[in-house]
Amino acid sequence: MLQRIIVLAFLIMTATACEQKQTAIESSGSSSQLLLSTSGINALKNSDNSIINQATESLEDKVQEILIEPVIIPQPVDAGGGYSHEKHKRNYAELYQVAISYNLNPSDEKLTYAKEMFDGYANMYPTLGMHPKDKENHPGGKLYWQGLNEAVTLFYMIQAYDMTRDFMTEEERAKIESDLLRPMAKFLSVDSYDVFNKIHNHGTWSVAAVGMTGMVLGDDDMIDRSIYGSNKDSKTGFIAQLDHLFSSDGFYSEGPYYHRYAILPFIAFAEAIENNRPDVKIFEHRDGILRKAVTTLLQLTDEQGRFYPINDAIKSKTWESDEVVFATNIAYKQYKDASLLPVIKMMNKISLTDAGAIAANAITDTTEDFYERPSMFIADGVDGNSGGLSLMRSPQNTAGQLQTVLKFSTQGMGHGHFDRLTLSVYDHGNEIIPDYGAARFLNIETKRGGRYLPENKTYAQHTIAHGAVVLDQKSQYKGNVKYSEEHVSQLVKNDMSNDRLQVTIAADTMAYDGSKLSRSITMVNDADITNRPFIIDLYHVDSNTGHQMDLNYPFFGDIIDTQFDYNRPVNKTVLGTDNGYNHLEVLAKGSPKPNSTNSQFTFLQAQRFYSITSVTDPSTELFITQTGANDPEFNLNLQRQYLIRQPSGSKNHTFVNIIEPHGFFNPIQETVTYPKSAFSELTHEQQGDYDVVTFKIGEENYLYTLSRSVMAKTIIQ
Repeated sequence: MLQRIIVLAFLIMTATACEQKQTAIESSGSSSQLLLSTSGINALKNSDNSIINQATESLEDKVQEILIEPVIIPQPVDAGGGYSHEKHKRNYAELYQVAISYNLNPSDEKLTYAKEMFDGYANMYPTLGMHPKDKENHPGGKLYWQGLNEAVTLFYMIQAYDMTRDFMTEEERAKIESDLLRPMAKFLSVDSYDVFNKIHNHGTWSVAAVGMTGMVLGDDDMIDRSIYGSNKDSKTGFIAQLDHLFSSDGFYSEGPYYHRYAILPFIAFAEAIENNRPDVKIFEHRDGILRKAVTTLLQLTDEQGRFYPINDAIKSKTWESDEVVFATNIAYKQYKDASLLPVIKMMNKISLTDAGAIAANAITDTTEDFYERPSMFIADGVDGNSGGLSLMRSPQNTAGQLQTVLKFSTQGMGHGHFDRLTLSVYDHGNEIIPDYGAARFLNIETKRGGRYLPENKTYAQHTIAHGAVVLDQKSQYKGNVKYSEEHVSQLVKNDMSNDRLQVTIAADTMAYDGSKLSRSITMVNDADITNRPFIIDLYHVDSNTGHQMDLNYPFFGDIIDTQFDYNRPVNKTVLGTDNGYNHLEVLAKGSPKPNSTNSQFTFLQAQRFYSITSVTDPSTELFITQTGANDPEFNLNLQRQYLIRQPSGSKNHTFVNIIEPHGFFNPIQETVTYPKSAFSELTHEQQGDYDVVTFKIGEENYLYTLSRSVMAKTIIQ
């Protein structure tokens, strides 16, 4: 009897469904079409590999907890974070886990659970209209407020069905397929035609879910529409997604956060295509673009494996996310790329798939538990000519790695920010000069249903929320996504051939009308100069007319020292009126000390000291600001900024700064080393094509020369 199921919906279970006799079918094999075959099952069941055994034992423990509770399928009523939303998400995840567990360790209880879950959804789905909380101008679903979640649900449900259908009766299969799986596939591919054919991560999830459903149901039309688009002309569909969403280096324009999310349907559907349509040669497509997509994603992490929060991103996502586990496993299976094995070893977990078993068994005692993150330039654009990311890293050693990210990639569609030529800095895996990321509390219902908050558009996406220059308190590209997508930044020079001096120069001529922006970042790693690497940051603004110019350095940590004069406002003061400035409270406003050509700002973050030494003049204004102004719902994360301003009237200006890690504070031993900056007497001069920078450390004088010529050498002596 189907007595464990509770369906909280406006439907009536038929007597036939309630009284249908359960037939125990021995699990002797699987005709899986997708990711876990009979050979994979055997490899997982009969293994002495510690990673595999840990994964299967953990799964069994979870499944036993799942089986304690009745199957509950609530009427869809809530937005993201609400009960029904979260319960449906939990249902597909638990169904998927139980299906795998049944194949590894069969029991009647597990099969009954799977049948009840499928039967309950098959009863509910035909009765559903559009979700009551769907959002205007946002593709809605039936089970969820947005259609994206519907695609993710089918993605997992079809895999669960693939692993259990051989153990169901013909009548059970017919009902599940006709009342649940085919209607879901129709809703995603026909009723939601525009999303299905959209070059976007929502489209990727849809084509993957529908295509895998077609493979399990033996529906070639469904498969072809998913691979080649609804018109089967490759202008949309999975092939088009591969062609347009990844750059030639495997960079995903929306940024690492969405790259991480989208890599699962990309890699899983590709594996299913390889198993069912090997003639497509999907893993060879675009010179192995999926391999590049996986390895590039891994490189977009700090030392703790956290993804750089570029564009709309929820911070703290790491490469241990399930999506990346699947991706590394399948990429290793297909490409035998040994560089992936250290990551898989450090994760110490696998996907319970054929690929997971192969990857786990490839790890040996000699596999390193260290992932190399070298300096690199990652090109954006299908042809690699649309800007990109410069990742500078000091040599990896026990002292920790200094990392910089110079972002001048394309807009990133609707999830992009107006932040060309933005600098972020990381040290020892900690954010020093951060990227704000997104204004969103994912799946927390009280925060506007877990959706993006209004402050995402009024602050987080604006230029001032980033480590970049802002002209006249206006965001780049007039804050217009379409206009920004029409233009690209340019790589002027990149030389990372020598650890001692690494340099990238990038430029943008369209961010502001009549102005050329150019930024050069140089990382110096020379123990004869300083005991830690440091960064020389030169930001040129050349304009036809005068502008107010603001260079912003967001920072984390405690303010330790300010080598400039300042006053703190008695009354609350806001930095500006719009474009994100309206969310910044002025904590202090200052100016350079009299007769001084340098200003210096020192802060303490994660027990280490950092100083920004700047070339300033008597007209320079200095601000310390903090998010929180005009934020009635407390939606913004606390973020402070150090802002260097050249007042209105300047046509041409070069911001000259040295960013210097130094010293350490040990709260346990109560000791402090090198709390003060070593730099003084910083100067800059433009000589033709050359930037000439001089500075002093102790009694030693140093000269740094940088040419914008591609062939000319960068020199520090």
